[in-house]
Amino acid sequence: MLDRLEEIRENTFRYLEARIELFTLEIRGKIEEGVVVGVHSVVLALLGTMTLIFLFSLLAAYLNEVTDSRYLGFLIVAAFFLIITVLWAAAKDFFQSKIRGIAYSAMKKSQEKKNEKKTEAVEELMAQTKAVDDEIKNASQNR
Repeated sequence: MLDRLEEIRENTFRYLEARIELFTLEIRGKIEEGVVVGVHSVVLALLGTMTLIFLFSLLAAYLNEVTDSRYLGFLIVAAFFLIITVLWAAAKDFFQSKIRGIAYSAMKKSQEKKNEKKTEAVEELMAQTKAVDDEIKNASQNR
């Protein structure tokens, strides 16, 4: 009987150690995935920005040809960006609230997924604990 209880205790500790190790590996995997996605996003943003700079430079050069001027095309493109900048600054509260709402929604969905996984893990652990308790009861009744 004591041997059986000792075996159950050891199995429970091994299970807990395995769960901790699994949790550690999952966290490491998530961190690695976050770093990979972050680096990819930064490189993509840089390439996109460089592409836009060259496209707008090309547009400015084309407008120079159309207007038969050396600087008017660049002035038109610069004025366009000035207008966008002023609108962005003037509507600061609007854009901040929109960005905040999108970020809150994304974090809420992520938190709900985490809570679902935690609930599933707790239910699984409770079922396993109940099974161990049943084994102990059966072992004590058979004694």
